[in-house]
Amino acid sequence: MKIPTKMNRLFVGTVFAASAVLTPTIGSTQTPGASPSLEEIVVTGSRIRRDPLNDTAPVMNIGVAELDQTGVTNLGMALQQLPITGSAINTRFNVPGNSGFPQDGSGIGAGSAQLSLRNVGAKRTLILVDGRRWIAGASASGVPSTVDLNTIPANMVERIEILQDGASAIYGSDAIGGVVNVITNKNFDGLRFDYHVGEFLDDGDGTDTDISVLWGGGSDQAHFVFSASYTEEGGVFTADRARSAFPVPDTTSCDVSGTRCSSYTPQGRFILGPNFDFADLTLNQGALNDGGANIPAFDPNNPTSGDFSGFTSADRFNYNGAGFNYLRTPSERVNLFTHVDYALTDDINLFARASYTNRTSDTRGAPEPLCLGNGCGNRILDNFFISANNPYNPFGMDLSVANGNLEFFGRRPLESGPRLFSQDVDTYFFSTGLEGKFELGDRSFFWDATVSYGDNQGFQEKQNSHNAARLQVAMGDPSVCAATPNCVPFNFFGGQGRDGSGSITQEMRDFVTYTQRDFSEQTLSDFAFNISGDLATLPAGPLAFATGFEYRDHEGAFRPDPIAARGETAGIPSGATQGAFDVTEIYGELNIPILADVPFARYLEANLAVRSSDYSTSGSEGTYKLGLLWQITNDLSVRSSISTGLRAPGIGELFGGAAREDFTFLDPCADYLGQLGSNNGGRDAPQPQNVINNCSALGVPAGVAQTNPQLSAVSAGNANLKAETSESWTAGLVYNPDVDWADRFTASVDFYDLEIDDAIQGLDPGDVLTACANTGDPFFCSGIERSSSGRVNLVNNQLQNIGGIEASGADVMFNYHTNPFSAGQFTARVNATLLDKYIERTANPDGSETRNDLTGRHTDETFERAFPELRMTTTLGWRSNANWDGSVSFRYTDSMETASGEELDSVVFTDVQFSYVPPVADNSIKFTVGFNNVFDEDPPVLDTSLVGMSLVSHDIPGRVGYLRVSFTPGAN
Repeated sequence: MKIPTKMNRLFVGTVFAASAVLTPTIGSTQTPGASPSLEEIVVTGSRIRRDPLNDTAPVMNIGVAELDQTGVTNLGMALQQLPITGSAINTRFNVPGNSGFPQDGSGIGAGSAQLSLRNVGAKRTLILVDGRRWIAGASASGVPSTVDLNTIPANMVERIEILQDGASAIYGSDAIGGVVNVITNKNFDGLRFDYHVGEFLDDGDGTDTDISVLWGGGSDQAHFVFSASYTEEGGVFTADRARSAFPVPDTTSCDVSGTRCSSYTPQGRFILGPNFDFADLTLNQGALNDGGANIPAFDPNNPTSGDFSGFTSADRFNYNGAGFNYLRTPSERVNLFTHVDYALTDDINLFARASYTNRTSDTRGAPEPLCLGNGCGNRILDNFFISANNPYNPFGMDLSVANGNLEFFGRRPLESGPRLFSQDVDTYFFSTGLEGKFELGDRSFFWDATVSYGDNQGFQEKQNSHNAARLQVAMGDPSVCAATPNCVPFNFFGGQGRDGSGSITQEMRDFVTYTQRDFSEQTLSDFAFNISGDLATLPAGPLAFATGFEYRDHEGAFRPDPIAARGETAGIPSGATQGAFDVTEIYGELNIPILADVPFARYLEANLAVRSSDYSTSGSEGTYKLGLLWQITNDLSVRSSISTGLRAPGIGELFGGAAREDFTFLDPCADYLGQLGSNNGGRDAPQPQNVINNCSALGVPAGVAQTNPQLSAVSAGNANLKAETSESWTAGLVYNPDVDWADRFTASVDFYDLEIDDAIQGLDPGDVLTACANTGDPFFCSGIERSSSGRVNLVNNQLQNIGGIEASGADVMFNYHTNPFSAGQFTARVNATLLDKYIERTANPDGSETRNDLTGRHTDETFERAFPELRMTTTLGWRSNANWDGSVSFRYTDSMETASGEELDSVVFTDVQFSYVPPVADNSIKFTVGFNNVFDEDPPVLDTSLVGMSLVSHDIPGRVGYLRVSFTPGAN
């Protein structure tokens, strides 16, 4: 099927968004800014209408001005700068190559932008739009449970409310870490155009362009808002920054201590089997192999002679070289959004909204490594056979693991070109419903009924893939190849030749390469009904309630390319996913005023909420929340809550097909006597005696090198998973005085303590290897497949409810606005999160638990995570009386330590921004100029990262400059 062009999609999406809603007739008499929407005062974290100043839970409000100050065009990336957020996928994740698939079946999510509150993962953060669930993403490599924030247009945002507390009793599953509620500008009236362009100034790359329009209007009866935007975010290559140009940061060669350059080289790496004492060879530069008169010379009695030499770190390949990997991935987006309100009567309002997003993005990697023999993670490649009669075989013998002549052969086919991944994702969301009020006696009751449907379709194409089954035919018995249409013998052993053009011909590539196409889709059908009002009037105020019903149906599927599904790819094999579940929920909430206007209690209120959820998969669960608000005086308040939460397993976790994940890790049994050194796939010092004894007992010989820094693990979904559960506690203090020396002053501190049980995870494959080496326990060791040489082939680990998380800390916020001066008004805003504890627990076979303290740590996983003890953003602002304003922001991240003891220094990135509204055209034009990382601060060095820096906690190197122009006709 041909993929439509971007303009075709824009047209199709415009028609969809325009036709899917009830378009009002705009009469000749209009009330500017009028909207028939009923007045609502609903604070995130409660369904009860209330005074927003009386929050029993901490809610952070992010306005449009604060989003604009970030200077980025990506809503997800802007929110990831908030200190309360943790590690989540963003545009710096370029990992769909040979890194495989995550254990939870969610897919890699290349090109998406997600959000994780409290560091507990994006799948434990609930994303709402105007208080209603949003459709989860489609990664084209799995079925995620997380929302891609690229699907929410930034120019429709009025504000964002972040509930810094669990809220499963109010909203249901996923609200363990917190809730992000994006409030759209449904009442916008007029027309606004915005244009943004920016790039890395010193390098001239990573160019961002954003063009958007927002249009709203209506009559006394109806109101509409329409948004359209186009965003293009440019890529940055690893080779274009000194820090990431080689896998070891700030180096210029692979021949360095601790090198992580690849064994898969254009000249090939050939580790022969035990018949040759595992001789480790590479083809000399300039050697010829034409399958005829010129065949590389090999002496079985002296393998490192002739046209072969011993493989060293200097022979390794730099996969971060020019044109290979992205440090920041490029993408394009088209967002269309429409909201309509129509007053059917004075008390009943019909609303409808439609949204369409198309995202195209790219990731890439160095040419696909061809792996033959042990440890390749593929049944074809692990049992590969090379015929002695293959015309390019220089060894003059049959080669296989079975006959003891082959252990591991690796080749980087530069001739095939880099792996090019392109993602194409379409997201549709439609909701409609009624909202209204009615009177019963002297009391008002408010109700709403909503039907929503969302669909997310993701398509990924990978160019320059290799078919392992065809590769076997082309390197096996030549007579079989001759009988196979289009097959020609494959020259695995030719290197780059004397002229450097390579030895793999186009005819060879045509037979063994293919374009891999994967597809994923998921849908959300949702019906919800809510009603709220006052039940009675107590001495301290109204006894208010809210109750409701919700039914959701989730369906999802991932269809990998047939070649990958059959395990015939030379890349990452993956299994199909298909599944569905539904949930029926009821909830109730009660606000109980206890005291009012008494000494030491300006107001005292309790809030109670309960919810029952019945899942078709994991069964019934109940949650509750109890909150308390104590306004001691008009200026000082205390708030606290205790709650339970749940997260039901997602489709990928329940029904995900078996898929492989590659991870960077040094096998504890590799060179356990420390004979080889870190430059040669070993270690510089021997392991402890218990590890030496256990590795020897496992049959691992001393002095076995790890040929590749990456190892493989395989995992699959589990239909028997039950829901994760949580308990949380918060307590906070808010000080908001009315003082002469400030126009506005607010300070707050909120403490939190969160514990998650039955967390869904597979055993971390690195932890499995470590536990096996330390204990020799079959519970760990039985899941590790090793080759005859003792090298790791594969780690098996299925998802289980075996984990737990303990997290605690505090959020501190400070907001100060001076009284106006002749020079203008000054502001100061501080937002900080302190992490006191973050511990992950894993169950052991004897019933005990392994506790992994990640406080102040940075992990070296495929999807790395950062847990700094302090993140803080400080913004100083100024607004003049002459249409000028400016700000300077300081983004601080505390130092961290890796598992290996490496220290990441603390860092401050500084951003500045200036805006001016010239006194022309009724003040309708605004110019903004800004610089992010204005002092060109380099991120701290992270040696364990393959790009030399953290991709989740720090900026990539470079100073970014941008210009934004806003035009609002009729502004004043």
